[in-house]
Amino acid sequence: MQTVENRFISVIAIIYVVGILGFIIPSLNPIFIKLTPYNLIGSFIVAWIFHKKWELPHIATIILIGILGFFIELLGVKTGLIFGNYHYGNTFGAKWQQVPYLIGLNWAAMVFYTSSFLAPRIKNNILRALAGGALMTVYDFFLEPVAMRFDFWDWKNHTVPLQNYAAWFVFATLFHLLLNTTSKPIKNKVASTLFFIQGGFFIILYVFVRLF
Repeated sequence: MQTVENRFISVIAIIYVVGILGFIIPSLNPIFIKLTPYNLIGSFIVAWIFHKKWELPHIATIILIGILGFFIELLGVKTGLIFGNYHYGNTFGAKWQQVPYLIGLNWAAMVFYTSSFLAPRIKNNILRALAGGALMTVYDFFLEPVAMRFDFWDWKNHTVPLQNYAAWFVFATLFHLLLNTTSKPIKNKVASTLFFIQGGFFIILYVFVRLF
């Protein structure tokens, strides 16, 4: 029998499949690009709704990661010293100092999703943090060309520097290590599945962007 949790996962998967079509079909691009922030926020909320073990240290650290992620991005945009020279477009919505508020939530969500997947699989805190950093870096590799095509952000000379992936891995690993040391690993089926649904979404769009 399908549980409520599995039904929601199925609905989320369908929404992302529809989203792929919305991004691929030019006439649908404008509306689906506008819906992007709501989709990211909605996915994050649904993952928390099905979180089975709410613990203050875990929640507080996820919030802290979102705040730190935002200010790291702010420093990155202003200086070009962290990730390289880039700027944000309009897809992620409202900004402060040229950085969308949503990017903080994105950092928090990605750490939440990947840590939820790794929690029951790797017991050692350092190895789990390194694995989390690696998963998020692979995710970013497929995300970057899609982000540039659909005005998430863009890079100087439209080229992603290797520096970006190195910095992404370092900060993602540090965020995972922070989470691992402040709270116990917590498995969340919806959150971990969301990582792979979103990853599949960007892999398919990555292929589309490279071909067309």
